[in-house]
Amino acid sequence: MTLTEAERLTTRKANPKRRSKMRRRAAIHVVQFLLLFALLAGWQLGVPDESVAYFSRPTLVAARLVALLSEAPIYRHIAITAIEIAIGYGLGAGVGLVLGFVLGRSPVLSATFQPFVIGLYSVPKIALAPVFIVWLGLGMASKVAVVFLSSFFLVFFNTYSGLLMVNEEIVNLARLMGASWRQVIFRVIVPSAASQIFLGLKTAVPYAVIGAVIGEYIGSNEGLGFFILYASQTYDAASLFAGIVILVAIVFAANAGLSWIERRVIRWKSASGSAVQI
Repeated sequence: MTLTEAERLTTRKANPKRRSKMRRRAAIHVVQFLLLFALLAGWQLGVPDESVAYFSRPTLVAARLVALLSEAPIYRHIAITAIEIAIGYGLGAGVGLVLGFVLGRSPVLSATFQPFVIGLYSVPKIALAPVFIVWLGLGMASKVAVVFLSSFFLVFFNTYSGLLMVNEEIVNLARLMGASWRQVIFRVIVPSAASQIFLGLKTAVPYAVIGAVIGEYIGSNEGLGFFILYASQTYDAASLFAGIVILVAIVFAANAGLSWIERRVIRWKSASGSAVQI
């Protein structure tokens, strides 16, 4: 059998699996669409006229969202919240990755600092938000601090857990084969823990958004959290839900970007054929 014939045979065997996977994915999307449609239909039909001011309706929310996006002020609120999330999440994820890696690879440091990390993690983030405002003022810095704290722990614990699951026999084997510590880190340890690390990065995104909104609830005159709070205080349910839709869109966009990066990392890991490639 020639190489071309072997490739054709492999392709024929792979195609049914690929088609089955595509059909399963399409079926999932259909079910998701039907569930969303049922939820929106139930909301639209289940709200009586006298309760519209409190619960609104999907059609009213959609109309309000279109009107908001055609005006300049909403983009100011979106920009403020997005900047708070980007800075706080970036710093929190960065520090969480570094500390998770260091403690995950050092039993002594892990045993030393673990009680402090768990103790700080047990403090409710809502309780710390007013403290940050007292320390850092009503500006963006206090919101960034809340986002930082909301993101840091999820990234840290997932990174730490991923590092603990690394197969030490493979690490020792790589060292015996003459690999440097840099090669071991980037070709053995990081790929082995990549799935767990990305789980933490993606899980932290909605918590970062929640942290920004909480900070804006407590003390702010701009941002999507302030916009939603003001809408609730003025019984503008359509604007309130429109603001929530924008926040959900931010979360989906951020997670889509992280998923794209993850697919590239995992594809590189799979293409390598082995965790150890010196």
